[in-house]
Amino acid sequence: MPIENPKYDVAISFLTQDEAIAAAIYQKLSEGLKVFFYPGNQEELAGTDGQESMRKPFYDESRLMVVLYRERWGKTPWTRVEETAIKEACLAHGWERLLFVVLDQTSIPPTWLPRTHIRLNFQAYGLEQTVGVIKARVQEQGGQYLPLTPLKRAQMLKAEENLRYDKGRMNSPQGIEAILDSVSELFTEIKRQCDEVNAQRLIQIRCGIDNQFHSCGMTDGQVGLSVNWNQLYPNSLEHSGLAVSEFDGGFHFPNPGATFVVVNPPREMRKTTYSPDLSLAREYGWKEDGGDEFLSSNALAERCVIQFMDWVERHAAGRDQRSENRLGAVVTRHRDGRGRLR
Repeated sequence: MPIENPKYDVAISFLTQDEAIAAAIYQKLSEGLKVFFYPGNQEELAGTDGQESMRKPFYDESRLMVVLYRERWGKTPWTRVEETAIKEACLAHGWERLLFVVLDQTSIPPTWLPRTHIRLNFQAYGLEQTVGVIKARVQEQGGQYLPLTPLKRAQMLKAEENLRYDKGRMNSPQGIEAILDSVSELFTEIKRQCDEVNAQRLIQIRCGIDNQFHSCGMTDGQVGLSVNWNQLYPNSLEHSGLAVSEFDGGFHFPNPGATFVVVNPPREMRKTTYSPDLSLAREYGWKEDGGDEFLSSNALAERCVIQFMDWVERHAAGRDQRSENRLGAVVTRHRDGRGRLR
């Protein structure tokens, strides 16, 4: 049953790691619709009860609730509040107000979502078609997409200008201090996630942190992955960033769980770099150079640990292949002219 005269046409729920996708959807929808998008509504939430302010747009203040879904959605503090409000809203007002957009092929929607409910696969539909489906669903719920007005466009430009200004302040002493705090948070979270994996005894990862040189390393003895913060000038971010490097060789940990050192430096096989970034919610985080996805320190830590485990698997598969190739070469060398083994 449609909500009459709601405050918003659309309310978007998403994980921090998917803010770039949410922002792109928000920017296209807000040209002609009223959209609740938390980073864009910070001023509106200031001085209010946070949980209630995040709950109401989903429960009874929007025509359509859009969930950008990965399996961690509903398991973080804010998305847990939103999930509860969304489930209560669907029971009270009907499932037609909900649209689930699954962002990756591995995530399985929650069991409480009816199987017959409309879901979109973002990878298959892409941004433009997803926005088109959302507009159509809003119209089904009694909403109307209005043409972009000069005032609305001016408001959007002002929001973009404010974000650029705040990003410029990242190069201030306070900004650099906040970035270094994010580096420490990243390393701590990498170590925590490694400990969590080790506790399950599925794979053993030795992880160490060198706070003096702003480095974190992971190894299984055969390969290694390091995460290094490089800052050329102490009072400037110029030529600064994170380097995540895969090595064909392990690291040595004289003090387990703390400082790590490289003995007989292994060969660097691949390097990915990240620059400091600021989200629309003014959260410090990271963006891969050449990419546009904002990553919180927690999300990047998760990515790094998974990348290390993928590197372990690739190296093991390559080692097995190299062994097979060497065996084949030995057999070939020991064949006589008739193809028989000698």
